[in-house]
Amino acid sequence: MRIEIEEKRKTQARRIVEAVEQGLMKTLRAKDEEINHIGKLNLFLEEKVKSLFVENQIWRDVAQSNEATVNTLRSNLQQVLAAVERNRWEEPTVADDAQSCCGSNDEGDSEEEVWELAGEAQGKKRMRRISRTMCRSCGKGEASVLLLPCRHMCLCTVCGSSLNTCPICKSPKNASLHVNLSS
Repeated sequence: MRIEIEEKRKTQARRIVEAVEQGLMKTLRAKDEEINHIGKLNLFLEEKVKSLFVENQIWRDVAQSNEATVNTLRSNLQQVLAAVERNRWEEPTVADDAQSCCGSNDEGDSEEEVWELAGEAQGKKRMRRISRTMCRSCGKGEASVLLLPCRHMCLCTVCGSSLNTCPICKSPKNASLHVNLSS
């Protein structure tokens, strides 16, 4: 009887061990599947990170390019404003027109000249030229909108918001700046 009980215990222990092994095998298979799934997800996320890094670099390059363009335009505008300020009080001289990026030159066919007494210097009366550029679209307003990329300042505020091409060189307008030339 003792041997029989011992046999039953061994059999029962084997069954318990087999049941535990089967449970562990199921758990191991589930964990292996989870590891494979996480590995695939990890590869997908790595590819996404690489893609986002490349996109980030592209946007950074575009931003640097735009910043360089803005700085160039700012310095050009400051030079133009300084030249206008210098020329405002000098005697009439040959006007130095700034060339646009498309190579065209505004030769002043819409410019209206007005001469006024600038004051007396040692008993001599001096005249100065005041030039007022008219809008190339409507011909009524003062040109105060700088078109980009051609850099022609040829439209009034109203026409500048409604036109998409430069009336001088016919290049498409990317952007525009309102320039305040009043003192």
